[in-house]
Amino acid sequence: MHTAPLSIGLLAPHPTGECAHTLAQLAAECRRRGISHTCHHSREELTAAGAMPGLLLCLGGDGTILSIAEEAARAGCVVAGINMGHLGFLSSCGRDEWQALLEAIHTRAFMVEERSMLQVTRSGAESTPQLALNEVAIMRAQTGKMVDVDVELNTELLNRYHADGVLVATPTGSTAYSLSAGGPLLWPSAGVMCLTPICPHSLTNRSVVLPEDVEITIRPRERRGRAGESLIYSLDGRTTHSIALEDTLTIRKAALSLRLLSLPGSNYATRLRAKLGW
Repeated sequence: MHTAPLSIGLLAPHPTGECAHTLAQLAAECRRRGISHTCHHSREELTAAGAMPGLLLCLGGDGTILSIAEEAARAGCVVAGINMGHLGFLSSCGRDEWQALLEAIHTRAFMVEERSMLQVTRSGAESTPQLALNEVAIMRAQTGKMVDVDVELNTELLNRYHADGVLVATPTGSTAYSLSAGGPLLWPSAGVMCLTPICPHSLTNRSVVLPEDVEITIRPRERRGRAGESLIYSLDGRTTHSIALEDTLTIRKAALSLRLLSLPGSNYATRLRAKLGW
């Protein structure tokens, strides 16, 4: 169990229809219980407010949590999700269970899961290393073009990939893009990362599960006739950044993690069966 703060933030980036109705109900119940709270209708509005709340309730799908994951991790904020979307792998509860969630917060009867994140550094970049909760993917900026990249593990060459792209996923991200690309399902608490080529040209190229303490370096390679084609890398499918042929990406487990609220009795096996239709 966890000692919960009684001051929370409510993030509802799509305040229409059912989401707006649930937000209004949550705010009213917080007032009734004497829980100090603030309402925010966008990530930008939340971050502009200054210090992150100790506990943040996100109304939406996994994308809502992904949009705020880096800021929450850097602030040590506990994040709870009320799934108003489809799969909701990251959510603490469904749209009809918000009363139970608020009761758990009010009585401090919840647990916190530490979800590992990736730290991504581009050579030559002066900005702060970026964080990803699900995955980092590198691909051509022009859809339908393949990439050629060398992947090194602790400076030792693993493989030169010719594929639509290459992605590195956390256990949390194993149910996202990595799963679509043919990667394995990983338990959230597993101390590993997964390297997966996206539609590789060679049938022998498969996902590789790696220890979480490995440092992964991705080096773009120039192909004849394609020197002018640009590459990009994406973080959690939320943001994209360009990368030049002379650049490299260094990926390692981040020192920070995302703190996700978990209700008592929550079971990942049950969640997998429900979300994947097993």
